[in-house]
Amino acid sequence: MGILTQFVGTAERTVLRDMNVVFDISGNHLTVEAYDAQSGDSLGGVTIVVKYPGGMKAHTCSMDSNRYTFDVPIEADYAIVTVRVTHSGYIPWEGEAALSA
Repeated sequence: MGILTQFVGTAERTVLRDMNVVFDISGNHLTVEAYDAQSGDSLGGVTIVVKYPGGMKAHTCSMDSNRYTFDVPIEADYAIVTVRVTHSGYIPWEGEAALSA
């Protein structure tokens, strides 16, 4: 009985999926796109957070959109930004990008 209870408890857990995130960089413009890693389908409704030296910007896409473009203020020749993308049911994704002024 204990084994059956353990199996049922395991089956009730939510399985988190993986996402694929793609950057398009043009100077200080950073476009972030999110896709389901397994199917390749657009992943609408993601929340994207960009942290840069001196600040942070965030945007939650509509359910029909998987991309957003940020204008990141850069005070030097270049800046390394941290990008975090989250979506319910998915493993959070984090990466870095180099932007230029």
